[in-house]
Amino acid sequence: MPGILYHLSFAEVVYRKLILNQIMLDKINFMAGNLIPDFTEDYESGKIKSHYRKKGSLEGCLVPDMELVKRDLCVLNDPIKLGMYAHLYFDYQFIEGFLVPEFIWNVKEDKVINPMNNKEWNKEEFFSYSGLYGAYTETNQLLVKDGRIALDTLKQIPDILPNTGLEVFDKRRKKTWREELDEYLLQKKEYTGEILEYNKLWNFIKGTATSFEKEIEYELA
Repeated sequence: MPGILYHLSFAEVVYRKLILNQIMLDKINFMAGNLIPDFTEDYESGKIKSHYRKKGSLEGCLVPDMELVKRDLCVLNDPIKLGMYAHLYFDYQFIEGFLVPEFIWNVKEDKVINPMNNKEWNKEEFFSYSGLYGAYTETNQLLVKDGRIALDTLKQIPDILPNTGLEVFDKRRKKTWREELDEYLLQKKEYTGEILEYNKLWNFIKGTATSFEKEIEYELA
């Protein structure tokens, strides 16, 4: 659900927190792992397997089954799988912990309402470039401008992401992550804050990174 730049900024915060707590891992492989789930063939056919999908709390919404994700991917001595775990952890938290409570979801009338400004969309409009995906573009530019994305690190990640040993993740989309990232970086849209308020979004990313860090510390204890 969240775009590539959200995942990369989340991964950067997580990595820095883990290193500060003397939890050492290979940064390039960890960042690569954070990219892998969205660049599988399965992504293009509904993300059912690569994202361990199950019904979420909101009708019609699918989220990762975190019990299964943790079982398969929370491997503390494998930075690639740990990165994949971080990706799906953030997907789950972004949907259930940010999007669901941030908006009013009137399923019966097929409306999504932003309670901050009473702006409303039908569900299809909300999940389009005129809605949420356009808001991603607005906030992407601010994440880059504020240095939330470690661009120097991204230069070191190979275009062809490393294999994981898990078939569903090792069958990849034709488009590489770098090609998709370049497309996002070229998109320009004036920030309005009508859908996603940047500071609230960034605080959520940081808070979710802290929660992830605590979970890893618990697993290591």
